[in-house]
This record gives sequence, structure tokens and C-alpha cells, in this order.
Amino acid sequence: MEAAYGLAITVTMLMTTILLFNYMRKKKTPLILAVIMLVFFMTFEFSFFLANIIKFFHGGFVAVIIAISILFIMYLWYRSHIIKLRFRDLVPIENYIEQLNQLRHDTAVPKYASNLVCLTNCPDTQKIERKIMYFLLDKRPKKADVYWFVNVYVTDEPYQAEYVVEKYNSTFIVNIQINLGFRIEQNLNVFLRQISTELVNNNEIEHQFNTYSIIPNRKLGDFRFVFIEEVLSNQSSLSNWDSFLLRTKFFIQKFTVSPSNWFGLDTSDVYIEKVPMIIGNSNRTVLKRSLKTPDEKHTEDPNLQDNF
Repeated sequence: MEAAYGLAITVTMLMTTILLFNYMRKKKTPLILAVIMLVFFMTFEFSFFLANIIKFFHGGFVAVIIAISILFIMYLWYRSHIIKLRFRDLVPIENYIEQLNQLRHDTAVPKYASNLVCLTNCPDTQKIERKIMYFLLDKRPKKADVYWFVNVYVTDEPYQAEYVVEKYNSTFIVNIQINLGFRIEQNLNVFLRQISTELVNNNEIEHQFNTYSIIPNRKLGDFRFVFIEEVLSNQSSLSNWDSFLLRTKFFIQKFTVSPSNWFGLDTSDVYIEKVPMIIGNSNRTVLKRSLKTPDEKHTEDPNLQDNF
């Protein structure tokens, strides 16, 4: 433990100095001052590092293994995110406004929820993932009074709490971009209730009357939250390394905090939809229609008859 601790401390000191140098450059500190600071501290810290490097085989390898493991997970998450963004399929929301409006008035379709909330990762308020529209319209149409598309973006400002609303000149489609600081707890249920109440008070969405409720003057009905969970399809065409990274990430996610707990939706109605994620161009086999049945082929081909 002594060797591992000593090696870890010296490496941490080196990293802190490098981070401070980058911070000074970001704040437009004169280059000469930043370099002087870097050389001054690195001279002492690098000598400490050389003195402790001999401790690697006496327990220091433990700290190195832990650091490499954490670095691999960070690379895994970053690389998987880049792969998903590269093949993300977005569609304009305006192309589906009429269909959603027709769906919400269709008496033949049972109501799925009064307020259907779909969590999205698209920062563009004019577009949405195709898989979400497929979930709403194609896979058993989901009828609702108001469709909410919510994207939560974590900012570098610790206590920022702002949101932007786009309604597409309608009262039944709302796209919300929530900007939260990294120190703010993501209580999405509470935030969405606040935002929806403000929209009703401003007559931006219609008041939803509830015949049965113990809450007096309730202005909105029930909320149902939907998470689209992706599963890598066998039809995807990826390199062995990228496929390994994605499958490893999906495996690790099984043991992490659930989306409902992460967004503070423990007591809410949450539905998780699993969809296959097809990345790249897969080699599909195209079937050709035959005019003859298998029995007729066996009769005409004597070689096939001999095999039986």
C-alpha cells in the first residue's frame, strides 16, 4: 500500500500541474507565465516520479491497474458515444405534426397517457430520433393529449437551471431543452411539473380536466415517461473493436443506476422500450421467388432423388 500510494501521489501531482497549465492557457494567461509555472513544478514533481518509479513492482502496479481500468471505461463510454452519434438517424418533427394531431383525436385508438414524455439526446429542437417517432406511430400508435420531447443537458456551470421551449405553433407537441449544472440534482419529475404548470398558466398548452382527483384545481393529467434502450443488432456492420466496445458498454449499463433512478422518477410511470440498434450497412440475403415447390425440384433432379 505504501508503494502504491507513493506512486499514485506523484502521478496525481504531475496531472494537476498539466491541468493547471491548460487552465491558464484557456484563461488566456501569457504563455511565458504558464510555461514558467509548468517548468518550475514539473522539475520537482518529475524527480519525485523518477524516485518512486522503482516502487512499481513492490505494489505500485496496483495503482497503475486501477488507473488503466478507469481510463479504459472512460474511453469506452466516449468511443461508444461517438459511434452512436455517427450513425444517429434524425427526422424533422414538423413532418409528423399532422399525424400526431390525427392520432390524438382518433377514437379507435385507446389513450396511452395524458402526457407522454420521451427522453431524447438530440440538442436540435427541430429534429428528433427516428426511433422515437417509430415508437409513437408505427409500433402500436401511442395516443396522448400532449407529446413531450425532453433533453437534459449537463453544463459546466455548477448551479445553472434553465430551460428552452419549442412548441411548433401547436398546443400538443412540446420540445424542452433543460440545461442543468453538474451540481444540480436531476429531478425531472419535479422540473417537468413546474414547466408544464407554467405553460398552462400562460395558455401555451390546453388545460387538462380531471374528473377523478384528490388534488384540487389540478391542471394536468397523468405523465408517462418513456426511455428508448438500444440493443446492438446482429445485422450491424462494425469492426470487431467497435462491436466489442458497444457490447461491453451495454453489458456494464446493466449494473449501473437505472434511468428512472438517475432522473428521479422512482414513483412515476416509466416505460423502457428496447429497440435494435443497426449500425453500418449489413449484408442482407435477398430471397428469390421460385415457381416450383421443393417436391417438384426433387422429382426433376435425379441427383437429389439419389440422396434420399
